[in-house]
Amino acid sequence: MQLPTKIPVHQWAFLFLFASEFTYYLLILQTGIVEYHHSLMEEIWIIPVGGILGIILSIAAHKERQWLIPSLLLIQLILSFDYAHAGVLELFVLGLISGLTAPMLIARIDHFWMVIAALALSYSYGTYYFDVPAQDRTGIAVFLSLVAFTTSLFSQMKQTKSQTTQMTLFGAGTIFLWLLLDASLFETLSRNDMMKIWGEGSFTYSIIASHILGLVAAYKARDWKHTEVFLLGLFTVTYLVYSIGWQWGLGVVYPFVISYYNVIILKELMRLSYVLLAVMALSLWMASGSGLMIALSGSFVSAWIALGALGVIYVYKKLDLPMMQMAEEVFSRIQLYIQGMYEMK
Repeated sequence: MQLPTKIPVHQWAFLFLFASEFTYYLLILQTGIVEYHHSLMEEIWIIPVGGILGIILSIAAHKERQWLIPSLLLIQLILSFDYAHAGVLELFVLGLISGLTAPMLIARIDHFWMVIAALALSYSYGTYYFDVPAQDRTGIAVFLSLVAFTTSLFSQMKQTKSQTTQMTLFGAGTIFLWLLLDASLFETLSRNDMMKIWGEGSFTYSIIASHILGLVAAYKARDWKHTEVFLLGLFTVTYLVYSIGWQWGLGVVYPFVISYYNVIILKELMRLSYVLLAVMALSLWMASGSGLMIALSGSFVSAWIALGALGVIYVYKKLDLPMMQMAEEVFSRIQLYIQGMYEMK
């Protein structure tokens, strides 16, 4: 990976902004709050509601992100001082902030190497501190929010780029299923003391190394035409390793898969116009929520069914049947309609 010799301050600032917010989502929203509330949906359901509403609102508000992002992150910083004891309103606001900022940050990415560097920082920090109990992560929440708020002041969030690329139905469907498969396994592992790998000291450094290898591999293979089939194979191996109870193997393979597919997802999302990016972000929040529900219901067989569905999609894509061509055409028209409605406002 070749980095530019001179990186402007605003690019460094955005890199740390992206990394800190991604880590905040991993350590605080996705795991910290959920763990503190013992995965009780009646207590945490308001977070995804806030996230979904935030994504929808971002479509109208994203043009004001130069001042909006720092304002939202300042609120996040204030709420982080007592995040573990947050009530319904505070949890809703935290979800809302995440939903508002996530697509705005992805839309701001203008150099692909920044994705790799930010994810490397995030996965390394998040893995190292994953064993900190949820109730003791207040310092982490405050630190990450402070970094995010400070760097947002120098990140030139107003910077925009013209994007007109559309998603294919195949691409959107596979991305949704990748995240569903990941969320189902991650949330299940978080509740399985026999197979848990994150937070186990003996796995910490191997997980970090595996994450970084996955990032580098994905960057090198970012335009490889067989990436989707490769990911199908990776997820199949991961699920098989989990099913046979090979904890060490899972600690090596699974972080690699997470890094690899996240790079591919961000590569596709950063090419989209904002409204289509927001729609995709909305579907990914739903995929993540569905994965959590699979884990909480204890019906991991549903995740295997999703993996089978992913395989069927690849077969249909390979056969290039008229039905698939028709579906792709309909999906393309829907995107054009959404984009046209947005531009008319």
